[in-house]
Amino acid sequence: MKLARLILLIALISAFALTVHAQEATPEPTAIASLPASARLDGLTLVWQDINRCSAAALSIQISYFGPYVYDAAVRDLNPNIDDVAVRFDEMIRFAEDYDLKGVERIGGTLDMLKALVANGFPVLIENSYFDGAGGFNDWMGHNRVVMGYDDAQQVLLTYDPLLGAGEGQVGRPIPYADIDERWRTFNRDYLVLYRPEEEARVMQVLGDQWDAAANAEFALAQSQAELDSGTYDSFTLFNMGSSLVVLGRYEEAADYFDQARQNGLPWRMFWYQYGAFQAYYNVGRYDDMIALAQEVIATTEGVEEVYYYVGLAAEALGDFSRAANNYQVAVWRNENFTLAAEALARVQGS
Repeated sequence: MKLARLILLIALISAFALTVHAQEATPEPTAIASLPASARLDGLTLVWQDINRCSAAALSIQISYFGPYVYDAAVRDLNPNIDDVAVRFDEMIRFAEDYDLKGVERIGGTLDMLKALVANGFPVLIENSYFDGAGGFNDWMGHNRVVMGYDDAQQVLLTYDPLLGAGEGQVGRPIPYADIDERWRTFNRDYLVLYRPEEEARVMQVLGDQWDAAANAEFALAQSQAELDSGTYDSFTLFNMGSSLVVLGRYEEAADYFDQARQNGLPWRMFWYQYGAFQAYYNVGRYDDMIALAQEVIATTEGVEEVYYYVGLAAEALGDFSRAANNYQVAVWRNENFTLAAEALARVQGS
């Protein structure tokens, strides 16, 4: 039983961990002061999204910089079920690898980091809140767009947005520097960089100490701590504290911050996209809380395959292998490419 629990723990920690590549040393970061006053990457193809398909569309925009048009294939791979409402960054990286690309996902992003990456030839996919539009689109939800330029004189980032377009003449839809963080911080300022394998050294140089996942999580944690210390925090700050602490393996603290965030109030779609609370609760043995949280999500949205996986983990930890298998089966049915769920299903069926 102890061995089974150990296997579960290793699988969970690996499940949605930030992507890290082996290295011998961490290069110095690109000096922000040496960046040009403006930069814009050409060669991207604007891809218009279908409903709830901004992840596949934004990733397709990002991949188009390297050559192929992949939107149809991306939808089939990343959203195989029509009810699927979100895609994780690790899924995007797995898909990009089919096109001979590598990827790195990080949190705690900054305006300067976005500019440095673009100036060095890397369009950056970011996840942020979306409020514009009619009807239900005024309610909080996540949205992905690609940063592909900036202009210090105009104080704007330039973006390719699968819902809002690429600006006049497709030179990039401008977002004022002053506006970017308010929506980006709701996803702990996460960002995804794709690159050709031979460009890895340059990506490492730009990221500097942010290349290391632990150092990156500490940096993101400090961002949220600064908000707490200044008294400007909100539910997203508390949630971000939890998310960063999960990456660092500090699960008791993480669970406490997730509790505070939930008590303070979160958008009802929050757990469509972010699963750190499930990971924290699992690692501190709060299995019933995992199941209750999953049931809250499923009551409004049945298409989030990840929550069924976490119910499966909780049920398995409680010794209810039939319930675990049923939930793993649902997770796999909703996304046939959900490898962790498939592996977990095989595990309980063989027990």
